[in-house]
Amino acid sequence: MEHVKPGQIAERVTPAREAPARHETVPDAPPRDTLRKDAVRKDVPWRPSRRFLSTNYFLFLIVFVLPLLLFSAYLLFIASDRYESLASATITEEKPATASIDLTMLGVTNAASDKDSLILKEFIESKDMLVFLDQRLRIKEHVTDPSIDFYSSLDPEATLEEFHEYYLWLVSVNYDTTSKLIRFGVQGFDGEFAHSLLKLIVERSQQFIDRINEQITREQLRFFDREIADSEARLKLAKEALIAFQRQNRLMTTEGESATVMATIQTLEQGLAQKQSDLSARLQVLDRSAPQLQTLQLEITALESQIASAKERLAGASDTSISELDAQFREIQLNLEFVTNIYKSNLTALEQARLEAARRLKFLIVVSQPSIPERAEYPRRAYLMVTVGVVLMILFFVVSLTMAIIREHS
Repeated sequence: MEHVKPGQIAERVTPAREAPARHETVPDAPPRDTLRKDAVRKDVPWRPSRRFLSTNYFLFLIVFVLPLLLFSAYLLFIASDRYESLASATITEEKPATASIDLTMLGVTNAASDKDSLILKEFIESKDMLVFLDQRLRIKEHVTDPSIDFYSSLDPEATLEEFHEYYLWLVSVNYDTTSKLIRFGVQGFDGEFAHSLLKLIVERSQQFIDRINEQITREQLRFFDREIADSEARLKLAKEALIAFQRQNRLMTTEGESATVMATIQTLEQGLAQKQSDLSARLQVLDRSAPQLQTLQLEITALESQIASAKERLAGASDTSISELDAQFREIQLNLEFVTNIYKSNLTALEQARLEAARRLKFLIVVSQPSIPERAEYPRRAYLMVTVGVVLMILFFVVSLTMAIIREHS
């Protein structure tokens, strides 16, 4: 084969073009091996290189296999078993029958009926409940036992806030607005301990509801108790005023005293009429200076004086007259009757308030008693391993895809 220079190849390919000047240089054509490789790259699909495969294998080992093995080893050989005791209860209230519309049929919840359950939930999850339970059952000693694994146990030097967060992890209280049930769940590293803890929580909850009932009853009856005490004091003062008036004027009632005075006046007037009749009859036969007529005249004068004195006693202008005493007596008596009626009405209102308070009493009804767990429910090893495996696999694909994109653009 004849050796052809690069310049000659250019002349054959482009005969119409002028020959380049001597001072210009024409770039050399690419080698045939390079052309072949480019042709191969265009025709053959991409295949991962060994370096790429080894990198993915290493990444799969680091991101997926090793974490999953470590997590599975922890769950299978280190994680402590946790037992869960379950119970459910509901709060009922005695209410009088009403004709109001039940909005729950329209899908609207009754906030008043849910309030007590939510208050009880808040009380169970409070620090006061935690302190009470720890004093009774020594929860902190139970959860800081050295036999418990490092993740599930509580630090012996933990603060009250950290202890409370750990308590909320062990105890769950859920309220179902549809069934109106409060569902309790308590986890423990021993089945008997979880049962005892939940049983004590339910008992404490019942005491809390009883305390709410007592507080509601006390608040409702406090006003009526105060009113009754005031009315009793007023009634006592009215009775004392009546007794003092009777003792001071030496009479039981003004009606009786008036009747006595009226009877006296009537008797005196009858005697006076009789004496006047005798005087008139004797004036016809005797002289006015006769001793008998003078005696009758004196008797008539005495009777008239007695009648005048009795009438003055009955309706005179003095403070000791029967009419004045009767006015004072009636005022005292009316005040006594008024205070007595107030006292009676307060007693009736108090009785009605007690009945209303009894109707509004709340009761914690335990639907299912705290169970005694015989099998550890937590940790859910199979579920956790599958979940972590899926998450690690997704993480591996994300990291692998990210590295591939970076390698493609580098």
